[in-house]
Amino acid sequence: MQIPWRAAPRAALSSPLTLVVSLVTALLLSFVVAAAVLHSAASGSAAVDYQQDRLCTESLHPSLEVDLPANQVTPFFDAVRQSAGDQPVLPAAYTREARTDFGGGQTYAKFGFRPGATDHLDVLEGGGEDGLWVPRSIALTTDLRLGERGMGGRLPPVTAIYADVRDPLDAWWCSERHYVVPNTMRRDTDMPTSVVWVPDAASFDALPPELTPVVDVTVRFPSAVPKTVDEAEDLLAAGTARVREYDDMGIRVMSPLVLPVENARQTARNVRAAILPLTLISLLIGLAGVATVTVQWAQRRHTELRLLWVRGSGPAALGGRALLELGLPLLVGGLLGWGVARLLLPVYAPSTALPPGTSVTGALAVLVVVALSLVVTWATAAVRGHRVFQASTTGNRARRVLAAVPWELATAGLAVWAWLRVQDSGLSSPTKIGGLPRIDAAALAFPLLVVLTAALVAARVARWALKASHRVSLWSRPAAQLAVRRLAAAAGPVTGVLLVGVLAVGTIAVGTSIAGSQKTALDVKSGMYTGAESVVRVSDLIELPAALRGNSTVVGVSELHDRVGLVVDPATFRDGAFPQDFDPALLDRPLRIGSAAEGEIALPGLPRLAPAAHLASFPKLGTSGWVVPRDLIADPSDVGSWYVWSAKPLREVGDALSDSGITYRNGVEKSRAIAGLPFLTIQWTFGFVAAIGAVLAVVAAMALLLAIEVRRRQNALSAAFSTRMGLRPSALLSSHLLELGALAVAAVVVGSAASAVGSGYAVPRLDPAPRLTPAPELPEVLPLLGVTVVGSALVVLVAAWIAVRAVRSARIGELIRG
Repeated sequence: MQIPWRAAPRAALSSPLTLVVSLVTALLLSFVVAAAVLHSAASGSAAVDYQQDRLCTESLHPSLEVDLPANQVTPFFDAVRQSAGDQPVLPAAYTREARTDFGGGQTYAKFGFRPGATDHLDVLEGGGEDGLWVPRSIALTTDLRLGERGMGGRLPPVTAIYADVRDPLDAWWCSERHYVVPNTMRRDTDMPTSVVWVPDAASFDALPPELTPVVDVTVRFPSAVPKTVDEAEDLLAAGTARVREYDDMGIRVMSPLVLPVENARQTARNVRAAILPLTLISLLIGLAGVATVTVQWAQRRHTELRLLWVRGSGPAALGGRALLELGLPLLVGGLLGWGVARLLLPVYAPSTALPPGTSVTGALAVLVVVALSLVVTWATAAVRGHRVFQASTTGNRARRVLAAVPWELATAGLAVWAWLRVQDSGLSSPTKIGGLPRIDAAALAFPLLVVLTAALVAARVARWALKASHRVSLWSRPAAQLAVRRLAAAAGPVTGVLLVGVLAVGTIAVGTSIAGSQKTALDVKSGMYTGAESVVRVSDLIELPAALRGNSTVVGVSELHDRVGLVVDPATFRDGAFPQDFDPALLDRPLRIGSAAEGEIALPGLPRLAPAAHLASFPKLGTSGWVVPRDLIADPSDVGSWYVWSAKPLREVGDALSDSGITYRNGVEKSRAIAGLPFLTIQWTFGFVAAIGAVLAVVAAMALLLAIEVRRRQNALSAAFSTRMGLRPSALLSSHLLELGALAVAAVVVGSAASAVGSGYAVPRLDPAPRLTPAPELPEVLPLLGVTVVGSALVVLVAAWIAVRAVRSARIGELIRG
């Protein structure tokens, strides 16, 4: 047995297309595996980012809150600073509201100290750092003047008047919201006030004792915002250890990061479990592609391999020769695949932040893939050499057995099993409040199993049809007859291309449909839950400021147990409410919504009515409640609460109300209304499915071009004779377009239909928040279908052009001698 080591690299250069295809196949295969590793890890980082964005940055590190006598505040701060070591400490102290004299009219006020507070306030008058900073709301009620010293001169002088802190808060104030934003909706509206800030800790300690019977104390530990699950876990562990002694003392320890870390870990596990089956299928398809390239190489090297066989080289040596020629492209392709996966991380992954060790794990996975590709290359060449030169019948028999196995029945059985899991929604309820529902990977695999089953069935039907195609006689249409004969002559490559093509089209459609449905469902459910883009509570029925007219509305809410009624203004409701398709004229009469009981309604502040008109759903009410026009309300003050619903962002709504002197509270934005992580988990999973579908589409296109290249000589010889027998060049082009177009049309039709069936059944049941309306719905499919058709048409045109060009450039004498 001898292996021609020296000749192999030089011989490889004689088939540049084979080298390019080998390199690209290894690149795509390595990309899929590396991307799966990176994507699942990045999903955990994205979950951390999503959740911490909804928390207060200053309180990500476990923090302390306690009520203390005034004389214990400073010693407590000193003890915390001493135990914190190098960790920054941001303490704050707040008195309770007490009657205070600032030199004019008396009012209620609360005093506070927080280092750096004055740097985050909007100064209206003055600005000296050595005195009190009084909010504008207190200054207006007391006719306050700068320089005055209240409480008989016992307070520091007033050196600044600042604009009251209001929702939505800047990040620096977020953790102190309970202390710095007064609850003006309380019945004792003369008591809640904004904070009067003292210049330093000594001034706070020197406040008159009647102002400081009890002090609310907070201690925050500013830390870098974690970007990955590991960083969040480390921050939580270090912070918990740092404040454990205070927990033992009975001091309140606030650790809002505990649940987000658990949720992020669960998200990464959910995504990993969901994409693993598709990654394995893609791995098998990629290895089959490597085997196909090796077979094509063996066909090109048949004469040389026979010569080596005659000289004593065995199957193992022939496999070694394949490695010598194709091994380097496979290795380079694997490395490039890893680089492309890392480079395109922002395109397919939900985050670019990767936990430590993820890159190493991805690189090891790529090395395993490259090793498998080399093994497949060697084994394919060795087995083919054995079959061709030693036992030509054995391999055919094994291949026939494998082809006869009804694999589609197995995948159909798995699809039925997955369907039963989908029937149970594929989601299990969390065991604790705020936890993530467990996502059933088998349920998520259902639409993909439907596509896989359809692809296998299409491939088997195509094989049967091609086997029986010799009975077809279309010589009156020679272009069609030649197309059928070429398809029949290459039944194996044709069914392979069709299989991968159906998988590509179906996978892209499934991924984009389900990911799009989850994105839309989160947006619509959030809008229906809040009722508008932003919502704030006001004290009573108000006249909208000029800045909010045309984009906002005022809505009353009356509640009694689980019965809810909305009081709406028909003229302005659609200006501010979340868009919903119904006849605006219906708002002029009372409405019964969804499953609300028929007959008279009796809710506080609402007249007794028996609505005859009915709507299935309504913003804020969902599928149960009543809607009453405002002009039927006798006294608006009897309605439980009033809200401003607006299509504008919350900050703009708050500014407009504050500038008009209207107090508000409890601002809510649609984007933060409900926990969207379960929706995002499914969206990220199927976003990766769509990316894998795009890779499969490239594989299908390459397989089609490779099949044409493998049959280049046969097609060129057949077409050359046909043209010399009178076949027109246009008919030759039409023949190739029919041949390749039939494959593309079959792949698009079967793949699209299978994805429509699988996604159509799965989407409504993959609902992370079934209590909120509406249920997820399939997005519009025409844009994706149009892109798929155009892309397939371009591939067919390029492939047909290559085939016709090969015919026109062929020299028939050389083809015959070959």
